[in-house]
Amino acid sequence: MKQQWKNHKPLLAALATLVVLLAGVVLIWLAQVRPNVGKGRSEIITDFLRAELIHDGETAEQVFTYDKDILTIGLEFYLPGAQPSGELDVVLYDADTGEELARSVGTMDYIVPDQYTTLGLDPAVTGQEGRRYRLTVTPHYTTDAILAVGHSDGVALWKEQMSVADRAVDGTMAMQITYQRIGGYLTRFFLVVGGFAALLAAFAVWAVLSKKLALYRLVFVLVLGLGLLYSFVLPPYAAPDEKYHINQSFTLACRWANDLSRDEWRMGKVPTTTSFRRVGDEDADLQDENTTVFTWEEFTSELFTTTDQPFDSHQEYNELQTDQNPLLYVVSAAAVFLAYVLHLGFAPALFLGRLANLLLFAALAALAVKVAPFGKRVFTVAALLPMTLHLAASFSRDAPLLGLCFAFTALLLDAAFGPEKQKALSPARLALLLGCGVLLAPGKLVYLPLAALLLVVPAARLGRHAKAKKCGYLAVCLALALLLNTGLLADTLHSGAGAQTETAETTAEAANIEDTDRTPKGRPEERDADYEVEICTVNTTENFLRRLYYFIDNTRDPAQSELDFWVQALNDGDVTPAVLEQSFFLSPEHINEYNDISDFYWNVCSALLGTNVSYGNEDAFYPYFEQGGPVLAYKQLLGLDGTQTYFAELGLEVGSMDDRIPLDRTELAKEVEAARATRSTQSTADEADKTTYTPGYILRHPVATVMLFVRSAVENGDHYIRTLVGGSLSYYTVDLAWGWVVVLYLLLAYAALPVQGAALAPCGKARGWCCAATVVSCLLAVAGCLLWTPTHYETLYGLQGRYFLPVLPLLLLTCLPRRLAAVPDEDTAQSHLTLALALVQAGVVVNIMLAVIAR
Repeated sequence: MKQQWKNHKPLLAALATLVVLLAGVVLIWLAQVRPNVGKGRSEIITDFLRAELIHDGETAEQVFTYDKDILTIGLEFYLPGAQPSGELDVVLYDADTGEELARSVGTMDYIVPDQYTTLGLDPAVTGQEGRRYRLTVTPHYTTDAILAVGHSDGVALWKEQMSVADRAVDGTMAMQITYQRIGGYLTRFFLVVGGFAALLAAFAVWAVLSKKLALYRLVFVLVLGLGLLYSFVLPPYAAPDEKYHINQSFTLACRWANDLSRDEWRMGKVPTTTSFRRVGDEDADLQDENTTVFTWEEFTSELFTTTDQPFDSHQEYNELQTDQNPLLYVVSAAAVFLAYVLHLGFAPALFLGRLANLLLFAALAALAVKVAPFGKRVFTVAALLPMTLHLAASFSRDAPLLGLCFAFTALLLDAAFGPEKQKALSPARLALLLGCGVLLAPGKLVYLPLAALLLVVPAARLGRHAKAKKCGYLAVCLALALLLNTGLLADTLHSGAGAQTETAETTAEAANIEDTDRTPKGRPEERDADYEVEICTVNTTENFLRRLYYFIDNTRDPAQSELDFWVQALNDGDVTPAVLEQSFFLSPEHINEYNDISDFYWNVCSALLGTNVSYGNEDAFYPYFEQGGPVLAYKQLLGLDGTQTYFAELGLEVGSMDDRIPLDRTELAKEVEAARATRSTQSTADEADKTTYTPGYILRHPVATVMLFVRSAVENGDHYIRTLVGGSLSYYTVDLAWGWVVVLYLLLAYAALPVQGAALAPCGKARGWCCAATVVSCLLAVAGCLLWTPTHYETLYGLQGRYFLPVLPLLLLTCLPRRLAAVPDEDTAQSHLTLALALVQAGVVVNIMLAVIAR
């Protein structure tokens, strides 16, 4: 009976652990998660700047276009006097058919001024692309106090004008629309992820107590399982700087696809300021690094999507990459390329890229635990820290780098301090040692001292020609490091100079174009000769816009806000003149209006160049129109030398046509706004940031440099402490409770305690060199941040605790005094540590979810 109990003890302990943890998950769900299932997503259609009084029985109306569902509408009110009483009728109609879609009746006593008052609609309205709505707001007062409804100062860009009692108001009604609720999805996600974390912890209990699974295999399973959980609770784009790593992986995958493509176009070398992804690889919800519960829903709902795009499809984006070194992105890029070949969607491609990095790290971490002659606890805890798992389950280059550093450190310890110091390493073991070192050396230059530690390995362990092998190894490491990091070194040592461009005013003659007074048919109604002279003879970007509106849209005075919007888009390179004019005359509204040659050249050509170049040269232009219609004729106009010169004087490249015909200008505007939003998240250096802590500046200002370090330690010390173990995750916006941080450091300390009477340990000069290399790598990481710190900064720029993770195992195993030996039995200590890590990680995963839900 006693033997049977002993045999079943691991399984019973695992089941008991599972029950307790699941009960905890359910209780947390009841207390913290269930109250948040009503979370909604809203967006402001127009904001509040001014207000218009609405008297009793008067109706304020606003026509607007909206694509998504409409669950609630928030209106902003101003109270010119006392709090009004009575009912507020809000009705939503289909603006085209007049059908009543939903209504709401609110009590004015509960209106809070100067903030959005939300009104639920009955029923909720299902969204339709491009659907136009008419919203009416009618107050019925029971007192003398009245309301004023908020609106923008002037009609908002791309919006329509509001009215009150059929009286036009110079503005657009301020509205906030709730279009999505998280609902029961939050419950399902939390319980599934929490349940899986509990299951992993229970599995670890069974594996440790039963001893039926080797430690390195258990580490592989835990890293993979917990990494997958991290990949979902902190989905793509959530890891530090992951958007740049994703851009580099996808660009590399597009490069491979382009090399295999039959397309004549070749990508060539892509600068770090530009990225490539497949056409359609965009998702605003996924690409928001500030993870919310709606990011979870978007990621999981898109996880099994496919695409019709060919594998060599590509689209260029003005988005930054990390650098020009592709080495640490090969694995993730290969997974993305596989997604291209299998025609998987954007979310599956992101998932596969992350999974590839995670599998590589899990394999290398398990290898480190397997081959380490001592300190297996250190490698186990280092591999299972929240920060390590967060990076490993992302596109970050730190995922393969951490794995390579851990594996190289373990292989190095075995070669230098292992039990068979006089026996040559097996060819496979030697190849692993050299391979890991050669790959990690160019990954990040600050870890070159770690790679150089091959020098401490006894010659007997390397076999014949040991010195030649060491010299060759160092030569390859240095060559690869310099070759693959040339751009980084150049950026560090030199500052670039920006080019200046000038914009000049010119006339049509400057573009080698003949002007004319011809008055063909098809001209704009109520022709304004003076206005035409003004916009056609002076070459400015705004006049180009005015010609588009005048000749094609038949608009004499377009809104200045629209002109400013498109002028900025042209100057920023978010749209080209060719595509912008295409969105006018080949828009859904005008695409069928240019079947006559004279109409086309009068309107389209005059809009483009300010004159009709075909006049007197019909034989040179008309055949293009007769053969290919407006599209071919427009392409000929774009290719003229005069056209190129005309826009070059504005500092603009003409560009080429867009493949979309017709091209909706509203969609084009959305793309411009998206490009601006993306660019706003990317850092650009101003003049003050270009003067940094260079070696010369440090020597001239030693006191300022010391004070910089002091301020950094005082102000950012907690940040450095948190980011080493993972107390702050994502873009350091998801914070764990300090209790978890303390527990993680205690586990690190316990892992570092040596075993009493251990036969194997770092010793002699080799240990000293290991300590020195570790310290130098840490100092180089700090020095790199110092060199990038502008002199006007109060603290070090960009320093994070995670930069020390690659050398953490070696630091704990070689730099701590051996007098701390306090562990009587290694196997027991390893079991306790692994169990504690599994249980702590289950709690950390739940903590991360609660932090995201609280947003």
